[in-house]
Amino acid sequence: MVGIGFLTYGLGIAPAYYGLGIFASSLIADLELTRQQIGQMFGAFTFTYGLVSPVAAAVIRRWGIRATVTAGALCAASGFWVVSQATSATEIYLGYSLVGGVGIGFSTLLPAQAMPVFWFRRYRARATAIILSGAGVVGFLWPPAAGLVLEVWDWRVGWQIVTGISLLVAAIAVLFIRNQPSDIGQRRDGLPPQDPDDPTPVGPGRRAESSVVGSGTDVAGEPMPKGALMWALRTPQFWIATFATAANTVPWRVVSAHGGLHLEDLGFTTLAASTILGVRVGASLFGRLTGSLGDFMSPMRVLALALLVNAVALSVFVSAGSAIVAYPCVIAIGVAYGTAYTSEVVVFGLFFGRAAFVGTTGIRIGLIGVIGALGPILAGAAADRTGSYAGTLWTLGGLAVLGAASIWFCRPPDRPAFVGQPQAGEYTGPATAEEN
Repeated sequence: MVGIGFLTYGLGIAPAYYGLGIFASSLIADLELTRQQIGQMFGAFTFTYGLVSPVAAAVIRRWGIRATVTAGALCAASGFWVVSQATSATEIYLGYSLVGGVGIGFSTLLPAQAMPVFWFRRYRARATAIILSGAGVVGFLWPPAAGLVLEVWDWRVGWQIVTGISLLVAAIAVLFIRNQPSDIGQRRDGLPPQDPDDPTPVGPGRRAESSVVGSGTDVAGEPMPKGALMWALRTPQFWIATFATAANTVPWRVVSAHGGLHLEDLGFTTLAASTILGVRVGASLFGRLTGSLGDFMSPMRVLALALLVNAVALSVFVSAGSAIVAYPCVIAIGVAYGTAYTSEVVVFGLFFGRAAFVGTTGIRIGLIGVIGALGPILAGAAADRTGSYAGTLWTLGGLAVLGAASIWFCRPPDRPAFVGQPQAGEYTGPATAEEN
């Protein structure tokens, strides 16, 4: 399942997410677009897939990960085909930002984060790191490959390739994804053996989940205690962790949409800029795996340190006019983003448990979709007005510093009885070690 998650997430999101920035110069030339429009298209795309994430959470709860990924990938493929045939900005907004965004929202972000939570407990951070590294591997390979497509063919062929990749994701999902360990006669990693006549696992120090007042079970066999989601949303930890997520995600989206144009402004060719950005994405692979440290130490501290590294790298990237400077910058940005990206998932799993994870994560992704959509749009508008991305990059560095400071001092909330306490194998830090 970790391998299947790696493939569906990496192939599902990376070509589409990084494709617009790589093809930006050709789109601007062929369709007479502005940089602000490129930012708006990418911002609307991220806004859409974030906005549908709460709906995707409900679909996963009702029909499972397998059906959600399959339907989403088919929707994404139809949208990217429209992009490949586009003759105007309106058609790109429709195919990429709307239909493609809906498909990505259902098929990638939330399913990839829910899968390790549904299947793992003791090795949750490590499973999360491997699954999320799929986007790092594919993202590393895709930018230079897309640059070669531009040299041999054009951006239309590039989007036709993205369409085919999305269809492949749908096929992998329907054939191989399973929603829960019991589908194949297994139990979640870390759960103790149990009486075969008792389907409810009971870990050390916790009662049977079937005894939780007002609870039911969903397609994944997860408890759904009444009030768990509303309790989570009322905690300050939810909003602090969401802010830290925004401090990591917004800079990455801005660099994804405008990083190539920024490097071209500094004197790099389109192919050189694509190659450099590909290294950034490849470096995020190492970062995503580094996020597995959340199984051994406080994931909040791991997230904070990653944000600080990102802030420094963004500040240097402002004037990275040579390859000697540009490559270390993008490597640091990639490692920091990947580490923080894995840590975000582990932090939310630690704070709110399986009972509220899918719901809080769906809302978090939705909020980030709204917030993250503004970044590329404002960055493009600022570049059109000033001819530079310097102010934007400095501002994003400051945002990362604030996110690091807020999450560094954040501790897991006290869970009410109907949610359940952290179980063995979930790192909670020295202050709550006895609960393990």
